[in-house]
Amino acid sequence: MRIFLFLAILIWPLAANAQSPDLFPRPPEIEPAVNFWLKVYTEINTRNGFLHDARDLSVIYETVAYNQRAISNARNRIRDDLRVLGGGKRSDLTAGQQEILALFPAGVSNQTLNDAASNIRFQLGQSDRFLGGLRRSGAYREHIRQVIEEKDLPQELGILPHVESSFNPGAVSSASAAGMWQFGRATGQRFMRIDHIVDERMDPYIATNAAMSLLEYNYSILGTWPLALTAYNHGAGGMRRAVRETGTTDIETIIANYRGRLFGFASRNFYAQFLAVLQIEYDLDRYFAGYTFDPAPEFREVRVDGFVDAQVLADAVGVGLEQLQSDNPALRPAVWEGNKRIPSGFPVKLRAGQVPAGDLLALVPNDLKFSIQTPDVAYVVERGDSLSYIAERFDTSVSRLVALNQLPNRHRIQIGQRLLLPQDSQTTLLAAAPDTAGGSAPPAPAEAEPEIVPEPVQVASNVPAPIEEPILPPAAVLPDDQELDVPVSDEEEQAVAIDPAVDVAQSNRIVSAELAADPSDYSVDSRNTVEVQASETLGHYAEWLGIRAWDIRRLNNMAFRDPVIVGERLRLDFSRVNIGEFELARREYHADLQREFFGNYHIQGVINHRVAANENISTLSDERYSTPIWLLRQYNPGLDPNRLQIGQEIVFPRLQPVQ
Repeated sequence: MRIFLFLAILIWPLAANAQSPDLFPRPPEIEPAVNFWLKVYTEINTRNGFLHDARDLSVIYETVAYNQRAISNARNRIRDDLRVLGGGKRSDLTAGQQEILALFPAGVSNQTLNDAASNIRFQLGQSDRFLGGLRRSGAYREHIRQVIEEKDLPQELGILPHVESSFNPGAVSSASAAGMWQFGRATGQRFMRIDHIVDERMDPYIATNAAMSLLEYNYSILGTWPLALTAYNHGAGGMRRAVRETGTTDIETIIANYRGRLFGFASRNFYAQFLAVLQIEYDLDRYFAGYTFDPAPEFREVRVDGFVDAQVLADAVGVGLEQLQSDNPALRPAVWEGNKRIPSGFPVKLRAGQVPAGDLLALVPNDLKFSIQTPDVAYVVERGDSLSYIAERFDTSVSRLVALNQLPNRHRIQIGQRLLLPQDSQTTLLAAAPDTAGGSAPPAPAEAEPEIVPEPVQVASNVPAPIEEPILPPAAVLPDDQELDVPVSDEEEQAVAIDPAVDVAQSNRIVSAELAADPSDYSVDSRNTVEVQASETLGHYAEWLGIRAWDIRRLNNMAFRDPVIVGERLRLDFSRVNIGEFELARREYHADLQREFFGNYHIQGVINHRVAANENISTLSDERYSTPIWLLRQYNPGLDPNRLQIGQEIVFPRLQPVQ
């Protein structure tokens, strides 16, 4: 049993020190964007917003009430005026046209004005949400400070939840990023347990450790904090591509010139948002006079020594089930509904002032501690099924199925997809199953993990969609004290099972998003060559290309016994398979490999190892650190495993088996 005391501090530790321009530079090229976000966070609330140019954030046309009709009317008027100006008119202008023209430099070209007419965006104000987040942050500031200090990272990183979620531990974005630190599933599973029983993204304390591990990782492979922070939004792989394509690590050049397919408004502005929040935190009294912090709770933490029902534990220690649920948000609804038990070894947090002193686990009767988890009850989707039909068949609701299975899209299920059912559906499931040869019901399904559904790259949760799309409040930032509740009625639900095959481009986007934290280059260059990655063989390439391995050897002048060397480039033949199909197969292979690995291991930090005499990469990775070469190369992108030097420093992830 451990006792944790999380005490709020009245000011962030960075507030007393000057910002380091070396760590977090503020280039003049992005100053307009920083000033824009300062206005968004401090000058207008969520009842209003700015209509502005999406590329040049110094151009703010006007403040508009958060109303669909008002926004649409204002946008149309501004667009029409820009087109008039873009047609060359400079005299006899209306007052509105004069105001718009004054926003641009003298001598602005017609082309610039015409481009601006198609580039009008609405940004919702955030001042009230920022103030609410500031208040909530009091509960977590000291814990965040301690984690950052233990990892020897810059304390400025602790302000990131202002950008991500306004310090809301229950935040869930439209892209399915979750928790105060807004982790997507694939990236989160590198550092935390995320399944249908436990989702550690929702625990702000556990997720803080994971967020700092991710930032530490991003920095180790990208080398600068502006890039590492942008990678928190865009993925380390995406930022490595940005560096390769622009030939620079300067954030201002990348923001201005990189045109990556997924490098949109949110990614371009992520670092500017961070800098704006940093300025606010340095001078809180100026921007939010009279602010207050929530007190930090004092917890006793116990690791349960068996699988225990939540209600049993609550009754044994004398706390209400709702309080227990509130203090342990990582436990999924299946636990609180009684379908699953609290896992053995799970660190349960209990309010220190609400539970008795002494050994709390001794209060739980031994006969109510189980050695196994409650088995899953599952159903495999068939052709013609819909969520409504499945819910009706097993006497449950669509909302419950969506929550239990963490479905990223409630309007789409697939033939062959495995859906978990509430535990009380087991009788119905067995009754619906065909009789066995002996006439007895089949056994209850064995426990298994649900299929992991790839998620898109997480986006900045405080940035609504462009005006051309439906204008919705940012889902990841909720009004104070409001819980996230997105009901789904059976009448509205029309999801019908479809075949899982989708077009190559869409599949590539999905799989690339799942590999967002992987900086490896899986693309084919203009010469039809690829960089060999760890765990790949000629047999893999031959399978993905639909040709023989010997054909690849001949194309690359390789003898029969010549090895494939990680890091070198191979020329490939795309006469039978196009490049998009090949890249998809390749990325799917690595996504499967990493998904399986991170289902068994989590990254808990890093170890800096200095190579000694007689050490080689095989003994270090296999025997000492139990790290696969593909993961080792992710932490050391420039590493040549065949040419180690004495004294060379290698970063190894510190791995922990999943319990």
